[in-house]
Amino acid sequence: MKNTNKEKLEAIRGTIAFFLYFLLSYGAAVPFAILKIDYNSLSLTFKQIYLVFYNLFMVSIFILIYRNDLKKEWLDFKNNYKAYFKGYFKYWLFALAIMYASNLIIGMIKYSTTGTITSAENEELIRQTLAKAPIYTFIAVSICAPIMEELTFRKSLRKIYNNKIIFIIVSSFIFGALHVFTEGMTSLDLLYLIPYCAPGFAFAYILVKTDNIFNTISLHLLHNSILMILQIVLLFRGIL
Repeated sequence: MKNTNKEKLEAIRGTIAFFLYFLLSYGAAVPFAILKIDYNSLSLTFKQIYLVFYNLFMVSIFILIYRNDLKKEWLDFKNNYKAYFKGYFKYWLFALAIMYASNLIIGMIKYSTTGTITSAENEELIRQTLAKAPIYTFIAVSICAPIMEELTFRKSLRKIYNNKIIFIIVSSFIFGALHVFTEGMTSLDLLYLIPYCAPGFAFAYILVKTDNIFNTISLHLLHNSILMILQIVLLFRGIL
């Protein structure tokens, strides 16, 4: 009975944290609306600084929610990171290979049907933001996003779904869908679920196997940082 009650409480905590993520994600402009300040009229420099601190604020909220779990898992990760890295790094590499292979195939399909090659709407948006606000984009995408997404789509959903298979499927699909489903998407853009769900599947699987969120956070940080550095290099070389 005690275990059942504990599981219910953990599921409630996970559910609250999951929906809190979406509430906070759309709440950055709320303070300005309350103060009746036109957010769009603010300078780009101010927006970057504000959004960096807002992202850090979101991370802090989730760290507070899961502080006890994170303390215990951090000690475990610190003592066993080499073994974890050796055992599970390959799953991220496999997911990365699926990402690049599927993106290449999707690009070929889109070119054969539309005559143009475009990326997923989410990636196009990141490129546009990177060109305008490189410092904020790098911090948000490479540092804040991996932490928030792992605590939301892995940590929180794992508390909601005890069944390992259901958790992996739900976690990877929601993670992929939120990167793909946008207002301007087309039916062909649904194919991007494959490259976006692949790392989500790998991270969910790793969490099930290790029961330590720092394994997925560290790999997600590595994943996003590599992709962002590549984007920056291509941008400054005039390729993007």
